[in-house]
Amino acid sequence: MRMTHFTRAVLWAQLALRRTNTDVLVAGVLITSAAALWFGLLPGLTARIADEARAVKRARLAPPPAPVLSPQALAAERLAAFYAALGDAGHTEQVVMRLFDAASDTGVTLDKTEYKPARDAAGRFETYTIVLPVKGDYARLRRFCEKVLLTVPYAALEDMRFKRNSANDQMVEASLRFTVFLRPASAGTTLAAASEARR
Repeated sequence: MRMTHFTRAVLWAQLALRRTNTDVLVAGVLITSAAALWFGLLPGLTARIADEARAVKRARLAPPPAPVLSPQALAAERLAAFYAALGDAGHTEQVVMRLFDAASDTGVTLDKTEYKPARDAAGRFETYTIVLPVKGDYARLRRFCEKVLLTVPYAALEDMRFKRNSANDQMVEASLRFTVFLRPASAGTTLAAASEARR
């Protein structure tokens, strides 16, 4: 009866172990383990080191992060930006002039205008409400509003009311209310000076 291949291999391994020295066997196991580590783990470690090096390079090239501001510093910065965006209450006549210039440029007829200054004590800013009865077709009125908001960026169009005499009439009568937000006027200047700049 013939021996199977497995049995032969087991017998061969037993004979080899009996013939060899234990030191040689341990050395062979160590060499085999070292080879397995070299070919199995080293490529993965090399790839990981290369990835880490690329990440470090990207981090060095990235712009520095914005400094973290405390809530108080952020609030102060936003408040300063708000006040910087306001108009100057000492020069409200320029606002009125820009309104009339916008009306002239867009072909809109301005009737008598009303001005109402006010002060927001809590916000420490002043407002200047201007009610403008105007006449013109819709396209001209729209261009007028756009021009005012572009030339006076600290103004807000708060209300608009339209009236037409008949359905066929192209002319529209409108009442526009703009509110202008201003930094407090310096000593000796008043908002009333602007009302005298009317044409």
